[in-house]
Amino acid sequence: MLCQFEKLLYPTMPEAVQLSSYMIGLYRPCEVVLDLEGRVVTQIKAVGYCLPVCSKLRYDLHGHWSKNTKHGIQYEVESYDESIILSKAGIISYLSSGQIKGIGPALAAKIYEKYGDLSLEVLDKEPEQLLCIPGISKTKLEKIRESYLANRGARDVVAFLGPYGISAKKAVRFFQEYGLHAVEIVKENPYKLCELSGIGFITADKIAAAVGIDKLSVNRTDAGIQCVLKEAESIGHLCLEKKRFLKECAKLLDTPLLTEDMIANRAVRLVRDGVLACYEGYVYRAVMEASERHLADKVVKLCAAGTVFDTDGIDDELDAIEARETIRLAPEQREAVKMALSHRLSIITGGPGTGKTMIQRAIIEIYRKRHPRCEIVCCAPTGRAARRMEQTTGFPASTVHKALGLKAQEGEKEEPLKFHADIVLVDEVSMLDIRLAEYIFWALDERAQLVLIGDADQLPSVGPGAVLSELLACGRVPVVRLDKVFRQSSGSRIAVNAKLIRHGNLALEYGDDFVFYDSYDLSESAQKLIDIYLQEVAKFGVDNVALLSPFRHKTETGVNALNEKIRDVINPPSSRPEVTKGEKTFRVGDKIMQTENRGDVSNGDIGYIRSIEKDYGATTIYLDFGDGRLKEYDLDDLSKIELGYATTIHKSQGSEYDSVIINLQCAHSVMLTRPLIYTAVTRGKGRVIIVGERRALCIAIKKIDTEKRGTCLAKRILKN
Repeated sequence: MLCQFEKLLYPTMPEAVQLSSYMIGLYRPCEVVLDLEGRVVTQIKAVGYCLPVCSKLRYDLHGHWSKNTKHGIQYEVESYDESIILSKAGIISYLSSGQIKGIGPALAAKIYEKYGDLSLEVLDKEPEQLLCIPGISKTKLEKIRESYLANRGARDVVAFLGPYGISAKKAVRFFQEYGLHAVEIVKENPYKLCELSGIGFITADKIAAAVGIDKLSVNRTDAGIQCVLKEAESIGHLCLEKKRFLKECAKLLDTPLLTEDMIANRAVRLVRDGVLACYEGYVYRAVMEASERHLADKVVKLCAAGTVFDTDGIDDELDAIEARETIRLAPEQREAVKMALSHRLSIITGGPGTGKTMIQRAIIEIYRKRHPRCEIVCCAPTGRAARRMEQTTGFPASTVHKALGLKAQEGEKEEPLKFHADIVLVDEVSMLDIRLAEYIFWALDERAQLVLIGDADQLPSVGPGAVLSELLACGRVPVVRLDKVFRQSSGSRIAVNAKLIRHGNLALEYGDDFVFYDSYDLSESAQKLIDIYLQEVAKFGVDNVALLSPFRHKTETGVNALNEKIRDVINPPSSRPEVTKGEKTFRVGDKIMQTENRGDVSNGDIGYIRSIEKDYGATTIYLDFGDGRLKEYDLDDLSKIELGYATTIHKSQGSEYDSVIINLQCAHSVMLTRPLIYTAVTRGKGRVIIVGERRALCIAIKKIDTEKRGTCLAKRILKN
């Protein structure tokens, strides 16, 4: 039926409308229309997802009438087409209707002036041509293109997936992958959605049930099998032992007629098809098994190369460094320098205050002196860790992703650049997951040396694998373990206590630089944490203070609750622009943390919201992550950031702060482990303040992480 939009009933505010919103609107018929009871209607109440709301255009609505006991007769819209007259007035009216974010009347006129009646065809097939129009940048074009797809080509996919909680952005990505047949494909096999990052098996299964797909279907079983392994990867496992794997699959699929033997048969078929892989009784996704296998092969090859650097005279050079720096290197520090300079692959591991920084500086200085034209690369997994590496060594450093030319997109396999370096030093190696480690080893030149530096007692990587602990466990890689604490300056108790925690010793030392405040009540603890945080920020600055909690949700001392309360003090509501997405509200001036990799912004990077701008239906948020990284985010991108005043201990890895405030409560007992508290304490350079229960601190120090990550890297290295 041909009609024109009149009024939005739900949501009541037009700005609350999103592409996947459930909507109720009133429309005026542009032709004779009969309702469910055969009466001519002058107004149509339409319901559905992604309804058109531009009063400048006419729409041909497709769907059916229904009678609701509460709301009466209404028209359920399944799809619609714009009735666009191919004329200057018609095309400009459509382009500037507000349905395409970023295009207003002036820009619409420029587009028509350039392309005339072919304007929509250009948007459909060759949108990059719009870059020649003044006012359209690459970033703006991407937003225009995405909005255009969501409102035209991908609209049916958006409308179909919206009721299942799948965002318009993800629906558009599915449309871009599968084209005009996307709706047919998702109806035939909803489990294809699991290939998109962020859409899980449970969501796909709901759609499958809605379209009548049998619970014993092969597509469902195969998707469940792969999702079990993806879920295991999300908590650090590369693989699962066969019996556990089958039990987890049966639990997820939850179908009595589907036995473990039937699941095993499908898994065998997936192995034959190259989707899964097995090793030593463990089951992997093939891509992860390949990463582990390739890394093991590279490690074995480097270890077999033997010594590559003449160590004669190094003691004299170390003596000269001692004299200049007025320090005394311990025997183990000298050994670490010699080992790193003489082997193709080596590991230096130790806690804070054990001299890792001095060793790095000595390695770089001696190597440059011996090889004046050499190329040296220093890098670390996060931006903060790389900046710290550069500050402490005096040598340029970057993130691993930047050094390798990687875009850091979640879940994507990339081809890294070669290092083209004679020696590569990588700090904070405990944070390397299997993929990033594989990239580093692959990128080495044939004769290059690799020095891995890290703290084996910290939390393992967020991504799958346990690279550092497995390299240490294999016994094939040359290693120096630093245990003696040398730091005597401010923050010395931090280094001493870190060593005590590492050895499970409860007799910590307390003083001005290591403080404990007893607080059993969660509400009192939350207020105490906020008060102390504000005091420390006044002394050291907001970028030099960290407030850490084991939990993000659940308690008053969780990260989310603390962030909201601190933000209201540090950056209170005022005349500053705000933007809301779901339950999240951000305002100009907020300190934020990135929670997913996105281009050259890594998971865990800290930034600030500099401005919020609204332009013809498009909201653009400008985030400053430092180092010239000013990024444009839209509303959907807000799911990738959180407030950054308080953060979880896991997210703090790779960072150091002048002052660190830690909350430990018995309510957090499920999370409390030695690696967790050790990681939290070692974030502090000058001062650590713990608020909470001493019993919680004791639980954390005594509890070693019980579950070993599923990985066979050490086994593979030993068997090669």
